[in-house]
Amino acid sequence: MQILDLAVETTRKQGAKGRVNGAQLAAKLEAIAACGDQAARIWQGYLDKPGEPGDKYTIVSWVGAERAKQLYELSLQAHVLVKDVCAAAGNQARFLVLDESPIALAYRGLKEGETGPQAAQALLTEQQATNKHLRALADKVRAIKPVAAKPVAKATKKPAAKKAAPKKKAAAKKPAAKKKAKKAAKKK
Repeated sequence: MQILDLAVETTRKQGAKGRVNGAQLAAKLEAIAACGDQAARIWQGYLDKPGEPGDKYTIVSWVGAERAKQLYELSLQAHVLVKDVCAAAGNQARFLVLDESPIALAYRGLKEGETGPQAAQALLTEQQATNKHLRALADKVRAIKPVAAKPVAKATKKPAAKKAAPKKKAAAKKPAAKKKAKKAAKKK
């Protein structure tokens, strides 16, 4: 989860200057972790009832296409949330590449001598560690203090001063126009 680590670290460095709402960002990280919890339940469901053995090449043949599709859909949901977290980090996070998934997918090959249940157990453990890490990141983001709003009085004084200046200039132009009109009338 390097991209989320970098995004959270960038957000923390910006702190209050970055105008990030820590509670909203933490909620997005918690939502990613919730997708991970659903993925862990899918992996656990396979381990509870493994079914027919698959081939010696892919996990999908062991867990089944339906479970693999569910995991992929969770990955798509999490991907949108990851993009939101990176966007909240601002321009500092534009370098982040969104090719990592916080969801353990069923699209990797089996290692030599590995069975489907063994691979599923390894992926379940990986998913649980990722979920724990996401929640730790959410706690870090919650520690960012919200930005205090600027006083309204300072903001309204500046535009009022700018509005007064154009009125004086407009008043100064009118007498000049009257003088030109009088000169033109005298010449005739």
